[in-house]
Amino acid sequence: MRNRRATYAALVSIAFGVGGVVALAGFLGISEGEARAGGMDPTPERFVAQPPNLPSGQTCQSIARNPGALVSAGLTPQNYACRPDNASFKNMISELGFAIAPNAFYPARTTGIGGFAVSIEASYTRISPERTADDTGGTAPYWHLGTRGSQDPNTKQYSVINNAPDSIIQIYAIKARKGLPLGFEIAGSLGTIANTSLWVGGGDVRWSLLEGFRTGALGLMPDVSVGAGVRTLSGTQSFYLTTAAFDVKMSKPITLQDSAQLIPTLGYQRVVIFGDSNVVDSTPNVDALAQCGSDGPDPVTGAPRCRNKLPNGAENNVDISNSFTFKKVRVHRHRAIIGLNYRYELIWLGSQIAFDITEPKDENPFLVGNRQWTLSFEGGVFF
Repeated sequence: MRNRRATYAALVSIAFGVGGVVALAGFLGISEGEARAGGMDPTPERFVAQPPNLPSGQTCQSIARNPGALVSAGLTPQNYACRPDNASFKNMISELGFAIAPNAFYPARTTGIGGFAVSIEASYTRISPERTADDTGGTAPYWHLGTRGSQDPNTKQYSVINNAPDSIIQIYAIKARKGLPLGFEIAGSLGTIANTSLWVGGGDVRWSLLEGFRTGALGLMPDVSVGAGVRTLSGTQSFYLTTAAFDVKMSKPITLQDSAQLIPTLGYQRVVIFGDSNVVDSTPNVDALAQCGSDGPDPVTGAPRCRNKLPNGAENNVDISNSFTFKKVRVHRHRAIIGLNYRYELIWLGSQIAFDITEPKDENPFLVGNRQWTLSFEGGVFF
């Protein structure tokens, strides 16, 4: 019996591992050895708020391309620098952070001190692709502006706005869990976001409070666990995005015939999203240093010294001021979790939904999006 189960486990794990690698390669969009950028890759440089009192027919970007025309008209181009659209940035980061947050996709009972599980996980998160951060509707929806969009097959250029952003963020990951003494368990996860070049990685730790009680009064009670996890995003140089989550879960195995179990789960999760901007160039098609004719930094201020001059004799440093950072994003969300898992000997299958308990704007007044949910599916094996 032991040999049969060991052989069975080995065959399942090999098939599972090969299938996982193939699936992840497909989701990454690898073709001919080169990773391709996706239509949902972030483009926060498009989150630009135009300065007030712009001359007719001008934008801060057009002024950066040709500042001399404004000088010839008797105006000062430095007064019309691009400004960050912080509201759009915050809303996109909040929804993306919800999608990558640790989903606590496990029952309250651990794998046990000698247990180890590997699984493939697929998660689908709702976003608000048509929402506008500006209540007056004066700007384009933030997912339209903040993602790359389609590429022209002839020119190989991307559109200036994503006219059809995805309404669901898809994340595919490989996850491993290992039981430890005293009811503790650790987990690690590595995944990719579909239609992007972004990666998501992180880990979890949790403690099953009633681990080991199988008989008596405590054995009749449901399993209860408390846990914490963190996920971070990589693949973009524009910003850093990290999410932390704290959860409480309850589950109770229901034994079926032939060593099968059905395990319903219920939980609560507190999610905290941290988004920090790098320096963003709001006029990526204009080379600020080339326009300036940089002669090195000023020894006192550190600002570039410009050889090139405007028609009025001033240094042509107009585009240098068009780089900025967005305000820090700190978002708190309450989520409920409902799941159903099935285990038969070495095989593990599961489904779960995590959703906002309250409106996102209740705790974060700058948010305008709808309540979000994440639907997850998992399949794996125990060793």
